[in-house]
Amino acid sequence: MSTFLVRLCANLPGDMDPEVRADLRDRSRGQLADWPQVWRVTGSDTLVVLVDAPDHEALHQQIAALPLHPWLEVTVEPLSPYPG
Repeated sequence: MSTFLVRLCANLPGDMDPEVRADLRDRSRGQLADWPQVWRVTGSDTLVVLVDAPDHEALHQQIAALPLHPWLEVTVEPLSPYPG
């Protein structure tokens, strides 16, 4: 199992129907609630998540399953334990 630092930033179109926008955000929040370590960066819409996954492909599947995925800017960094 590997640990990844994931940054998620939603870039929804300004002309998106407000009800569709709210539904996408609510459904994504519901799925993210199952992830154990999720933080919102203060003053922004960016989320920072620590995710354990067997490999990059499994992590990609988790992210791709989010309803907001088509509008997400995603940054993934693999983490290693600190030796100290």
